[in-house]
Amino acid sequence: MKQLSSLVFLFLLIGCNSEADITDNLTAPETFAFQILDKTTGENVFTSKKYDPQKIIVKNLDSHDVVKHQFISDNDLDIIVLENVGRDSENINYSINIDDKSLFELHIDAILVKKDLDFEYQNVEITNVVFKRDQTSGVYNILASLD
Repeated sequence: MKQLSSLVFLFLLIGCNSEADITDNLTAPETFAFQILDKTTGENVFTSKKYDPQKIIVKNLDSHDVVKHQFISDNDLDIIVLENVGRDSENINYSINIDDKSLFELHIDAILVKKDLDFEYQNVEITNVVFKRDQTSGVYNILASLD
């Protein structure tokens, strides 16, 4: 038992680096969630069936690749979720589309900056649309024109 305790202590001593950057311990980058609302009525365009979630396409504007996303519809939540955005410092330029129509663009300087005990991204911009961020949930409410 004494050998096991010594081994665990030695492992912890070697594994702990007091000079390690705290960002090395982050398990995942920020998740971005978007609720698309009709600018006129305020209704969620997926809940009201105005848009089909199967037609959502997220494109990388730099590489023209399709970006993996999730659509969460539990309890009529109906949000678009982008995970693992900018784990390392990088520039993000995405277009969120329904078929060929761009709803909005997401531009991020994915440089992590410390804010109290948490980290957040520097220079998050959503362009080509009016939006409000829900400070409680962190969801971006996109006010889309349905022309």
